[in-house]
Amino acid sequence: MNTEKDYKKTVTIDTDIALVYIAITKEINEWWGTNDGNASDIHNIFKIKFSGESYWKFKIIDLVENESVVWKCIESNQDHNIKGMDEEWLNSTIIWNLSKREEGCIVIFQHNGLKPSGVCYDACATAWDFYLVDSLKNYLETGIGKPNMM
Repeated sequence: MNTEKDYKKTVTIDTDIALVYIAITKEINEWWGTNDGNASDIHNIFKIKFSGESYWKFKIIDLVENESVVWKCIESNQDHNIKGMDEEWLNSTIIWNLSKREEGCIVIFQHNGLKPSGVCYDACATAWDFYLVDSLKNYLETGIGKPNMM
């Protein structure tokens, strides 16, 4: 039995839960990467690109407004030249759970399939930490995200 944990991060963002949901589904360009597609409707496919040749395609598996979002990676093309990285992303799922608290919105983010023993974990966990805390949180609290920075 594999007891290894998937990457998970909890972030408190001092803003309304509806604005967090909108940022995750409609404003990805402002805090993560260039979104080529519609990430706000169930079953849609969208593509996240960075400079260079790196991109990921996701299918929206589940959407519950102001509560949760689930994406499944259906294609990965990373130009990091790390053998096995694309395979780790393929069929992985990204889960966003949102809850309202007095101090703002709690975002519980999980990347199922991104495990510490994987070749991508160190680089990808560092990137997720940056995009969740330094970019998404900053974007929602100050209006200034840091997309395409990693």
